[in-house]
Amino acid sequence: MARRTRRTFAPGVGMLLLAVIFAIGCRSLDKPASVSFASVILSNTYNMAQIQEATMTVFQQNGYQNVPQPDDALVFEREATRGEQISYAGLVGAQAGDKVIIRVRVKIEVRDASTYWLGCKAYAVCNPDQPVFSTSTALLNFQSGPYQKLLDNVKGTLQRPAVTP
Repeated sequence: MARRTRRTFAPGVGMLLLAVIFAIGCRSLDKPASVSFASVILSNTYNMAQIQEATMTVFQQNGYQNVPQPDDALVFEREATRGEQISYAGLVGAQAGDKVIIRVRVKIEVRDASTYWLGCKAYAVCNPDQPVFSTSTALLNFQSGPYQKLLDNVKGTLQRPAVTP
């Protein structure tokens, strides 16, 4: 008769796995759900126009194009990388030439007289030129790193002293 053996993990492996899952899942619990993707607080004497200008400059320097909106919202787009195209359009869609863009919606909120909140959310949009067949997928919080860096750059741009000739 064949003997069955039961495979088990070493005692600490299960606890380590749970700790990793908990740490990844709880990374943004200190922020409200609405700001858990990417955001910065701007505290100083900036005004809305300066923040918008710095945001447009940073995004455009990083390959994004400003997409004018009827409500003057800040929206930026860039073509997806090959890897992003495969991830969101699928291997068949990527081979067939399905277009994928990354769209970033930026929001500026006034917190008080001298504090603004600058946040964004990114989406992968498949077939953006075809309104009926267009699909939009929100990027997940663990994918926010590049967008957090962009917002950090906006903050850094605003904090740099102006160069005078």
